[in-house]
Amino acid sequence: MLKTDTTKKIRLNTDRLRWSAEGKKSGPVVILFVGIHGNEPAGLAAVDLIAENLNRSPRELSGSVYAITGNLGAIKQGVRYIDADLNRIWEMYNTRKDFSRINGITQPAEYSESLGIKQTIEQILAKHKNDTSEFIFADLHTTSSQSCAFILLNDTLANRSLARKFSVPQILGIEENIHGTLLSYVNNLGYKALGFEAGAHHDRESVKRSEAFLWLLMHNAGVLELNAEEFSKFKKRIRAHAGVPDTYYEILYHKLVEDPEKFEMMSGFENFDRIEKDTPLAYEEGRLIKAPKSGRIFMPLYQKKGHDGFLIVNEVSEFWLELSAYFRNSFVHALLKYLPGVSVGSKQSFEVDLRIARFLVKDIFHLLGYRVTEKDEYTLICYKR
Repeated sequence: MLKTDTTKKIRLNTDRLRWSAEGKKSGPVVILFVGIHGNEPAGLAAVDLIAENLNRSPRELSGSVYAITGNLGAIKQGVRYIDADLNRIWEMYNTRKDFSRINGITQPAEYSESLGIKQTIEQILAKHKNDTSEFIFADLHTTSSQSCAFILLNDTLANRSLARKFSVPQILGIEENIHGTLLSYVNNLGYKALGFEAGAHHDRESVKRSEAFLWLLMHNAGVLELNAEEFSKFKKRIRAHAGVPDTYYEILYHKLVEDPEKFEMMSGFENFDRIEKDTPLAYEEGRLIKAPKSGRIFMPLYQKKGHDGFLIVNEVSEFWLELSAYFRNSFVHALLKYLPGVSVGSKQSFEVDLRIARFLVKDIFHLLGYRVTEKDEYTLICYKR
């Protein structure tokens, strides 16, 4: 745990609120999450390095920074989670579901962890709501495979504008494939939120990349100003590997795993490796799993906890991104209800009957900024982000 002189800039509060640093009240507020998965120590080390540096530094902050520790129990045990994945349950806060019971477990450890995190977020928002220029959230993670750094974001124009200030690959629309993330919860509150993946869990470079990202985030948010040399150094430190374009990516395929104990990813795959259709990738219950599409492998599962076996991603054209930015604030939304097979679900959503609307449904709704989920075999629900 961080040990810092509390008479200086950094204030230590509780285990949950790891530290805070407050400058001008009218400036932006940056809220950091680390240790949401207990076997990912790089983010924890990085925020502590930032705190120690701020304490030694003469820098004045033009805003505030808060570091929130995630799954305290899992961190102590060095495991991803204890009863349930803490980064998969947040969607339940927007429903009437009772998630004090998850996976058949009453009062799972992650239930109380999420309540603690939620309470801390609400306290920070209440404290600054009348004076800050904006709130910006970031969640720091690492992966079970070797990887360059990359950013995950729910595909809103506000998130895009922030994410493109970082010269790393950007994965769009992750919330359609990985449900119940903390960042989706934050986005639904109306704030900018990014996920930063620094590399492999125990790679020393993951700590360095996480620290570099944090300095760049505070600089880009306007909390502090890096000099040209610092900015160049940190930008270089998070740069993607050779052969991995620094651009946006979309998810083409998501392999869900029912029992991670019965799933074995073939060795040697790293994030963003190119693969062709029918490339052997894994075994599940002894059955060979081949790539259903060509693209780039993403987040291959090399641990025995988690239900995301692997994803396949591919680059998104700049033309498509510019077109989507143009249409998202246009009159076209009002015309969607007149399309064949489309009906109004709520003020913020449409339902699409795939037996009638068969072509380019996801593409059209993605273009206009909608999150697309499956209600059943024949029905899509498209939510306005």
